[in-house]
Amino acid sequence: MVKIKPFCGIRPPKQYASEVASRPYDVLNSAEAKAEALAIAEKLKACQVKIAAKGGEGGKLFGAITGAAIADALQAQHGLTIDGKKLVLDQPIKSFGSYEVKARLGYEVSGTVYVHVIEEK
Repeated sequence: MVKIKPFCGIRPPKQYASEVASRPYDVLNSAEAKAEALAIAEKLKACQVKIAAKGGEGGKLFGAITGAAIADALQAQHGLTIDGKKLVLDQPIKSFGSYEVKARLGYEVSGTVYVHVIEEK
């Protein structure tokens, strides 16, 4: 016969038990993270990202501009690090022009990234 333990969750090692019990669910860390997200949203208002891409006739791109490409361009041009998964594209960017891409930064904070896709020469 197999005995089942009454508690099947993961417990912290004994050396960290008192430290974990004294923390109030990382309230301070979440407040700091929300403040950081608000600061990034303010920085995004002043940023315009230019991405050069190859295209064909009619202003259409070969492929599409993804959130990861926009995140890389933000890092290179403005020094802002945002995960590409946090950038929400309504539709894939498949033509030259200007676009507004929503960035969900967490903690109910969002910002807008202005993307300008130009033809690569």
